[in-house]
Amino acid sequence: MTIRRTLAVLATTAALVLVGAGAASAAGSPHFIKNATGASLSGTSLVVQFKEAGLPAGATETITATAQLDATYSCVNNGGHVPSDPKKTTISTDVSESGEFTAGKNGNVMGSLTLSAPAAAEVLSCPGGQTSTLVSGMWSNVSISDEDSGAFLAIPGTFTF
Repeated sequence: MTIRRTLAVLATTAALVLVGAGAASAAGSPHFIKNATGASLSGTSLVVQFKEAGLPAGATETITATAQLDATYSCVNNGGHVPSDPKKTTISTDVSESGEFTAGKNGNVMGSLTLSAPAAAEVLSCPGGQTSTLVSGMWSNVSISDEDSGAFLAIPGTFTF
């Protein structure tokens, strides 16, 4: 009798371990979906859209989009023209934006984050009668990451404006 009872306890324990492992793996592999995650320009801003799966239902995640911005700012006169001897500057900086998102009951998070270039007036001071203006730029090295789950995805491409 004790052998049968011992075998029954072992079988029950093994079944519980397998069921528990299955439930844990269903929400235990957070990752960004490549074909649902990408970036596009909206004027001079970069909009990063994403979808992350494999999260526990109801989990609150801190998602961060990051990209490198190479931009040129120039002084423009009141007529909208760049003077023949323009005052300008070029910057190269990393820009990031974060937000809090809650996973639905299916364990997915979908959303977007917008990266914006620094305001022209903060980058370049122009003489009277001229206005500092962002004239061109390029976003590169774009990535999305989940600060809580550790999921990360590099987004290929450069985005020029």
